[in-house]
Amino acid sequence: MDIIAEIRRRHLISHESISSIDRDLKLSRPTARKYLKTTASPSYQRARQPQPKLSRFQSILEQWLETEQHLPKAQRRTAQRLFEGLHKPRAMPGPMTAFSVS
Repeated sequence: MDIIAEIRRRHLISHESISSIDRDLKLSRPTARKYLKTTASPSYQRARQPQPKLSRFQSILEQWLETEQHLPKAQRRTAQRLFEGLHKPRAMPGPMTAFSVS
């Protein structure tokens, strides 16, 4: 939204040409013209919140983590071990990337 304010300020107050604004901000002319025509800033509204793939395993994971919380760090399960614990017996769909925390 800052880019829209910058384009409007440069063009309407500083009287810069659209092509010079486009060169400086690395935009196309149609994009700058579109931003100059708008009165309100665009807003994004999500239609529905997607459910995480691990939502059905959340209670199991929370239980495991709670019981292992008091163990020494070396004895706790790693993300890989938690994944393997869920994946094999429960047929969890998806790769490890859906499981690991980024």
